[in-house]
Amino acid sequence: MKIDNQVRTIIAGVTIALLGACTTIPVDQRAEIRDEVDQAASDTIARIVAEDPAAQDALDQSVGYLVGRMSATKVPIVGGGYGLAVVIDNESSARTYLDITRFDLGAGLGAGRFSALIIFETRDAMNRFVGGTWQPAIGADSAAGQHGGSVVTSSGDGYSLRVISDSGAVLTATARVITTSVNHDLTDTGVSEVSVPNIGFTSVDEQGEAAPRVWDHKLPFLAQNVIDKGYDLPLPYGIGLTYAHVDQEQLLDELQVGINGADKEPFPFVSFDNATSVSDTVSIKADMWLFPFMNVYGMLGKVDGNAPLDVLIDGNGMLDQLDIDCSGPFPNPVCAILEDQTFLLPVDAKFDGNTYGIGMVLAGGWNGWFVTVPFNVTYADMDGKDTDGIVKTATPRFGRVFNLGRKGNLALFVGANYLESDLTVSGTVTTPNGLLEIDYTIDQSNKDPWNALIGFNWDINKRLSWSLEYNGFVGSRDAFITSFGWSF
Repeated sequence: MKIDNQVRTIIAGVTIALLGACTTIPVDQRAEIRDEVDQAASDTIARIVAEDPAAQDALDQSVGYLVGRMSATKVPIVGGGYGLAVVIDNESSARTYLDITRFDLGAGLGAGRFSALIIFETRDAMNRFVGGTWQPAIGADSAAGQHGGSVVTSSGDGYSLRVISDSGAVLTATARVITTSVNHDLTDTGVSEVSVPNIGFTSVDEQGEAAPRVWDHKLPFLAQNVIDKGYDLPLPYGIGLTYAHVDQEQLLDELQVGINGADKEPFPFVSFDNATSVSDTVSIKADMWLFPFMNVYGMLGKVDGNAPLDVLIDGNGMLDQLDIDCSGPFPNPVCAILEDQTFLLPVDAKFDGNTYGIGMVLAGGWNGWFVTVPFNVTYADMDGKDTDGIVKTATPRFGRVFNLGRKGNLALFVGANYLESDLTVSGTVTTPNGLLEIDYTIDQSNKDPWNALIGFNWDINKRLSWSLEYNGFVGSRDAFITSFGWSF
């Protein structure tokens, strides 16, 4: 029982730390939370300077500083904590808000809150913290409320650290790792709340002139220019998983046939009817925003499906093609099989193989409205070489984004899908009596290039998204497509 309770306590403490770092802060609450972090920073500096007057001189001479508060929970063996901090650049006045997460391994017990001041002596040191860092350390804590927490000072490469206790009771001696990462909810770096570039959708969250917006990613090109004009941009890189189910009618032409091993040539007496294809495709996608309005991507997928169709063979036409005369007194034995006969051979061609695709998306939004236009070219390479070819698509979408508070943002959209499929299918069929083996090659294309679509995209947060759409209101094609994406 004691072990079970200890395990539950450990899980609870670590869960609190992780959830604190992952929770999305609603847009309308961010200004208030920033004010609270800023006020806490002022209070922390005042307390530390009162205890350690030399800290003020160090602040005045620094390139910048970090101030934050962290909660920590420690049970025997493991512990963890989470906090928020603000980094203030003394030269540009830029404010960057950070998530701070701490993991402990070692002896100790307790729970408490601490405030920390990191004074940066070099810009490289400040950039390391703002850019995200892992700091391993060996630490010993002893505090009881504000009475056991006189300022504890240490130093690192280009910075000095001062820590003071706020509340609680802790006694530990542990190895620990402290991580920092930019809180993109609180820091107005121009990262969008939704998956498309936009302006006006999150204007309520602007930090203002006191904290200039600085795009801290290498892509897209020209990002800082549009950030300065008030646009917000999605995170520049992404990976995703897509599943598509497509059921559509097909058109068949350019038929060539070979009889019993002969070379293939156009034979008018063989035709096809009721041709359809049903396929399921799973694809992995990697993408990046090359320009603020243009996303480019590559895809690798696996397709599995079948293409049922009816093969119609006109016996008289085949006799003419074979130059067999059935009018004499002793006709060829084949006449009894083919003359005035029509053969219907149902074929269900199975196919599976790999798909390779590249594409781009043109996108933009204003005040919650958005337009996206993806273009894609995919090469299908089927196992056995029975089917291969090129598929081209264009999918203009138009929609509206709705804010869901802590649950992210939901985009509802309508649009159209253009699909141009040009595949070459090869196969062999045999007549029921086994006398004729027919090798064929035929070009297969989709019957209706355009259809209408409806769907949604749920941006759970700035990084994670899920989309689902249905194509099929117009034309002979039905398709369900869903995808999960992770941006970074």
